[in-house]
Amino acid sequence: MDGDKNIAIISEAASSGISLQADRRAKNQRRRVHMTLELPWSADRAIQQFGRTHRSNQVTAPEYVFLISELAGEQRFASIVAKRLESLGALTHGDRRATESRDLSRFNFDNKYGRNALEIVMKSIVNLDSPMVSPPPDYPGEFFKDVRQGLIGVGLISVEDRSGILTLDKDYNNIGKFLNRILGMEVHQQNALFQYFADTLTAVVQNAKKNGRYDMGILDLGSGDEKVRKSDVKKFLTPGYSTSGHVELYTISVERGMSWEEATKIWAELTGPDDGFYLSLQIRNNKKTAILVKEVNPKKKLFLVYRPNTGKQLKLEIYADLKKKYKKVVSDDALVHWLDQYNSSADTCTHAYWRGNCKKASLGLVCEIGLRCRTYYVLCGSVLSVWTKVEGVLASVSGTNVKMQIVRLRTEDGQRIVGLIIPANCVSPLVNLLSTSDQSQQLAVQQKQLWQQRHPQSIANLSNA
Repeated sequence: MDGDKNIAIISEAASSGISLQADRRAKNQRRRVHMTLELPWSADRAIQQFGRTHRSNQVTAPEYVFLISELAGEQRFASIVAKRLESLGALTHGDRRATESRDLSRFNFDNKYGRNALEIVMKSIVNLDSPMVSPPPDYPGEFFKDVRQGLIGVGLISVEDRSGILTLDKDYNNIGKFLNRILGMEVHQQNALFQYFADTLTAVVQNAKKNGRYDMGILDLGSGDEKVRKSDVKKFLTPGYSTSGHVELYTISVERGMSWEEATKIWAELTGPDDGFYLSLQIRNNKKTAILVKEVNPKKKLFLVYRPNTGKQLKLEIYADLKKKYKKVVSDDALVHWLDQYNSSADTCTHAYWRGNCKKASLGLVCEIGLRCRTYYVLCGSVLSVWTKVEGVLASVSGTNVKMQIVRLRTEDGQRIVGLIIPANCVSPLVNLLSTSDQSQQLAVQQKQLWQQRHPQSIANLSNA
């Protein structure tokens, strides 16, 4: 604490009681870097150890470094700690204050999506269900046969003596037990099985997002390169309050595409031999896809992709996959295709653009797949005072399967907004309901003010009392 030594080694015995934080009262107030060489088997013990360098009255928060091997079974320890940290409110994911390099959420498999994915994995291995994804392509051998034998060896699959029928363990979808038992499998089988599980989990999550059933917690709008604009706001007084109690319905426009001018600025700074504009080999609806790619990892040949309608993509692409679907062109050849998709994506979904029609749009529904400009309706303010009204409108229009989504955003003019997303088909009936309530509330406020003007003496008596 006085700065005499720059390194402190904490054993399990010293994981409680000792204070090593950058305390305001201490001479050494430099930021602490806490390196965990081996995560403890118990999440509680891990939290105790982290608490040595992260305590009250500190000048700066510590930086934590977890050393986790590529061995699949070791993901269990990270999974337990990640879940524990999330339950304590730590910023492990889904928050603009939690950076990508410190994302622990990818280690937390012990949730409903992880258990669902594990159930699919185990059933597909014993042929009770069809696989959701393909097995790892680089596995040298018969994946399902080898993994089946490995799981029999660690007791997650049983074989009946007489019939030879395979049966699953009663806790076959228990994430902790699964990650613990696969430690007993051969390393290449262990890693391949875990990769198969991770791919299945990704597919399960994508399927949930596609069906609108994915719980993302608080969703950040405009946290990346998206441009967030406030186009309209309606204000309503809420019942039970004076003029200070109100809710606001914001119409928010979010643009996530990339204009040709922005694309050419990035292109002008590219230096790699494979960087530049590409056009798709496939022609759909007499159109081609134009993309801009930038190499970010020369060793693994990974490329960052920019699209005219959705801007910078989160997923990195392998060069071999790009070559299968695209060919490199000069900027003049990409110009027409880029501008065509950029302009069309303002109000035309991907289905209508590439196929000429959209099933949702033909039914009069809104389809936002691939749109460059999307509109959100965000209700904020004293939302709890009108919660029953909001719930009633959402249930009557959207049915019983109502999904509430809280969003947090910051507009281009710097205004921060936190509120509840209202589906587009629910906006009109909700506005009508809130307008009626607003009129009656305004009338009540006017009557109260009028009474106060006529009976000033009564108000004075009440104040004295």
